Amino acid sequence: MLSVALPVGVVEGRLGGGLSVAAVNGPSSVVVAGGVDALGVLEEELRGEGVRVRRVAVDYASHSVEVEGVEGELAGVLAGVSGVSSGVPFYSTVTGGVVDTALLDGGYWYRNLRERVRFEEVTRVLLGEGRRVFVEMSPHPVLGFVVAETMGAVGVDGLVVGSLRRGEGGLERFLRSVGEVFAGGVDVDWEAAFDARGARRTQLPTYPFQHQRYWLTSQRAEGDVSQ
Repeated sequence: MLSVALPVGVVEGRLGGGLSVAAVNGPSSVVVAGGVDALGVLEEELRGEGVRVRRVAVDYASHSVEVEGVEGELAGVLAGVSGVSSGVPFYSTVTGGVVDTALLDGGYWYRNLRERVRFEEVTRVLLGEGRRVFVEMSPHPVLGFVVAETMGAVGVDGLVVGSLRRGEGGLERFLRSVGEVFAGGVDVDWEAAFDARGARRTQLPTYPFQHQRYWLTSQRAEGDVSQ
């Protein structure tokens, strides 16, 4: 799999035999999957043109025709999987919109592995519904920048925050991320985060904050400014 920093329309026009678009994450963030040799040829060509490309650290071509070779095996493994309806809307990168989670059976999860990831499409749907705050729940931010890129393409402002970071996987990092969300205007239940750890509220200083200006108030100034 190869991450390519080009629009999907441009990428599709460059694909040779055995290659296909595996994911469309943003306006210029596409993942290509397929045979190693064909992928290597495309990678070399794009690098030579100055296009930013990066190999994805996996040893199988997910979201491509290659997955069909294990369809029968996956059908057996996932046969017992069933879903129930959720009270929280579930936006699927398989369908590109809201899905009743009662439909998330084994067949759905096979499609999730086989079909193209429609991440940008779902992001645009959410932005169209007025969503402006996105939290990437992951060990390290990977897709936050493409969400921000899609925001820019749509022409809206918003907030994109990670949860944890590589090398910073503890509660302190998580609470810092919650603080970023709070600073962005989202209401946070701080008591739920800190009361169990012995935190307490602190009063603001009892004296008023004194502000003193140091700008000149005169409308006229005389003198030789060259000195």
